[in-house]
Amino acid sequence: MEAALWIVTGLSFLSWAVSWILFVRFRRVPSGPKGVGTAPRISIVIPARNEEANVEVLLQSLRECRFHEIIVVDDQSEDRTEVVARELGARVISGKIPPAGWLGKPWACQQGAEAATGDWLLFVDADTRFVEGGFERILGLAGGESRVHSVCPYHEIEAPYEQLSAFFNVTMILGMNAFTAKGAFARDIGLFGQVMLVSRKDYDLVGGHSQVKGDILENFQLSRCFAAAGVERSCWLGKDTISMRMFPGGVRELIVGWSKGTVSGAANTPKAALVGISVWMSGLFMSVVPLCFVAAASSPLATVMVSLYALWSFQCAYLFRASGRYSILAALAFPVGLLFYQIVFFQAVRRKRQGGTVQWKGRDVS
Repeated sequence: MEAALWIVTGLSFLSWAVSWILFVRFRRVPSGPKGVGTAPRISIVIPARNEEANVEVLLQSLRECRFHEIIVVDDQSEDRTEVVARELGARVISGKIPPAGWLGKPWACQQGAEAATGDWLLFVDADTRFVEGGFERILGLAGGESRVHSVCPYHEIEAPYEQLSAFFNVTMILGMNAFTAKGAFARDIGLFGQVMLVSRKDYDLVGGHSQVKGDILENFQLSRCFAAAGVERSCWLGKDTISMRMFPGGVRELIVGWSKGTVSGAANTPKAALVGISVWMSGLFMSVVPLCFVAAASSPLATVMVSLYALWSFQCAYLFRASGRYSILAALAFPVGLLFYQIVFFQAVRRKRQGGTVQWKGRDVS
C-alpha cells in the first residue's frame, strides 16, 4: 500500500510540474496607444437574443468610446432588446429567421457583418461589458498586419454557485492551445467566441460566418478558416479589458449553459491541448486519492501528500484568478469543482450519444 501511494503521489507531482507548460504564456490585452491619433474605423457587431438587461449594460460601457458604429442584431427576441438598444443609440437590425442549415448566432453575426461599414469588425457577445479603458486596449490591437484577435472576458462572480464554473472556464482557455510554451508557434490555435476583432478584408477573405453556419462553437471552425487563408490568430485574457457574468439565473442555467458547448468543445480542441488537459486533470485526481489514506501513511509520505495537495491548490488559484473573480476557497476545495465538471461533462456526452438536445433561449443548440 505504501509503495502504491508513493507512486501515485509521484505521478501527480510530475503532472503538476508538466502542466505548467499549458499556461506558461498567459497574457492579457496590452495597453492601448496613448494620444489622440486617428482611430481605426471599428464596427461593433452584437448578436442579441433576449438580452434586454445585458445589452443595456454593454452599451452603457461603450458610451464614451471611439468607434465607427454599433450594430445590434436583434435575433428574434421576445423581450425589449430592440427597444433598449435603440434608446441607447445603437443601430438595430431586426434579424431574420435563420435559413436552413444556419444556427442562430452565426446567422446573426453574418447579418451584422453585411450591414457594417467599418474597416474592422468587432464581434461582441451581449452578456459582456467593457471595463474603463478596456475598449482602448481593443482599439490598440487593430493594426495593419493580417491577424485576427480574440479575447476571453474576465468572469465576474457574484453568487456562491458561480464558483462551480471555474474548471469550465479554465479548460475553455487551455483548449485554445494559445498559451503554451510554444506560444504563437503552436499548431491549431483557436479563437474565443465571445470577443473577436478582425479586419473586413480578412473576414471577407474566408467567407465570414457563412463558412461556419451550422457549428455550435463557430469560433473553432472560424479559426481553422483563418489559418487556411494564412491569417494569424492571437488569443488574450480579458482581465482589465472586458468582463462578463455568464449565468446569473441559477445552477440550472449554469449547467445548461456549459452543457451546450462542453462536448463540442472537447471534440474541437487540438489533440496536443486535449492531451495536456487530460494529464492536468489526471494529476488533480491523483493528488486527492492518496489523501483518503493519509491516516494510514507513514509520516514522511503523509507530509508529501499534504504538500502536494497544497501545490495543486496553489496552481488552481493561479488559473482560476486568471480567468475570473473566483474565491481562494474554490481552489482549496478544487475536488468539488472538478467532480462537478466531470458530472456535467459526462451527462452531456451521454445525452449527445442518445440523440438528445440542449435548449438555450428557446432553441435547440446541440
